[in-house]
Amino acid sequence: MDYQQKFLALKKKYLLCEDSAESVQALYELKDCLEEDNSPQSKLILAEVYQILKLYRSAYETLRPLVSKEDKKAQKLLLRLQSLSEYGNRFALRRPKGERLPKSQQNFLCELPHFRYHPNPLETEAFLIADSPVTCDCCKQPTNIYYQSPFFSVKNIEYLCPQCIASGHAAQLFDGQFQDDCSVEDGVDDPDKLDELIHRTPGYRGWQQEFWRSHCNDFCAFLGYVGYRDLKQMGILQEVLDDPFLEIPQDEPEEFLKNMENGGSLQGYLFECLHCKKHLLWIDCD
Repeated sequence: MDYQQKFLALKKKYLLCEDSAESVQALYELKDCLEEDNSPQSKLILAEVYQILKLYRSAYETLRPLVSKEDKKAQKLLLRLQSLSEYGNRFALRRPKGERLPKSQQNFLCELPHFRYHPNPLETEAFLIADSPVTCDCCKQPTNIYYQSPFFSVKNIEYLCPQCIASGHAAQLFDGQFQDDCSVEDGVDDPDKLDELIHRTPGYRGWQQEFWRSHCNDFCAFLGYVGYRDLKQMGILQEVLDDPFLEIPQDEPEEFLKNMENGGSLQGYLFECLHCKKHLLWIDCD
């Protein structure tokens, strides 16, 4: 298969209609094929596909061993990707269909406890997978999966495993919280639900103070980081606009949200009600 020709055709289609879920899905399917091919040429194309999909960490890690010191242009691109890779892959374009986690991470899903307020913490990169086991600061046991999102504690914590977070042992031992209890939406009158959210649920990373939405007398599930394009592709743009709590200009709300880009200065955080399944949005800026 001529991957280069196929990539150029898909890239052109994507740039012409970048709000199209079909064009994004096609790029993800090409990514899947390229990941199975270990030839240097395929890896170079794969790095370009990763960049379009905003999988910046993957792009950097794929391109790094292929770039020579003499190639100044490629070195410049590598430096840019290295900077962007600090945000990981959490701002990637959402995959419309199929498994969003890389195959290399899917085997670790069975090791994760279920967090009902944050059901996909590997996908959102609240947890990362280590190349080799690290030691949890709480239970002192080796773990391949470690926490990489906010933890509010006076202690200097490097690694926490998912089990110590889910059990509440980490929050208890280090007298910490994973979500500021002053930065949650009103409307939940059950103190046990607040305890679960702030002491036993992995948080997310905001540009400013993270805020947790609530609905139907319960806290919502955090689904991930989104931009305007993601909301359109998911078909929920009007749903999130129909929210009196969302503080955006009411004269032209959609025009305002067009400035919201995943990983950009205006960032969206998507939640879903556990009971009625309504989607809710939180927005902040850098």
